[in-house]
Amino acid sequence: MSERPEGSDDPRVAVYRVVDETERSYLAAHGHDGSSPSQSGKYFALTLDGARAFANAPMNAGAFIIQTALPASIVSRGMIFYDPGPHGAGLSLFFPRQLLVDVDASMSPPVIWSGAEA
Repeated sequence: MSERPEGSDDPRVAVYRVVDETERSYLAAHGHDGSSPSQSGKYFALTLDGARAFANAPMNAGAFIIQTALPASIVSRGMIFYDPGPHGAGLSLFFPRQLLVDVDASMSPPVIWSGAEA
């Protein structure tokens, strides 16, 4: 997904996050997923296939995948990297804690799937 909201020159980029039930519940109530328990930042996959691979890791049993979109200007402030391996998310994005206020404020309404549905 790469779209421009009406009146905006900043296209939006689809991003995907694998979350547990606690984070899913917070997201459903607040429209964003809040601070990570470790206070270290947040990771997003840049493809749905990558999010599926990570969600299917044994440590993520019962996980949910959220899809949202962020303005390209916000995405460009994150760190893009490759998460390798059979359960790696592939092309991914990391935002340090200091950027999460901007990330949360600019998220489009999320779509939430159980890992098995996505």
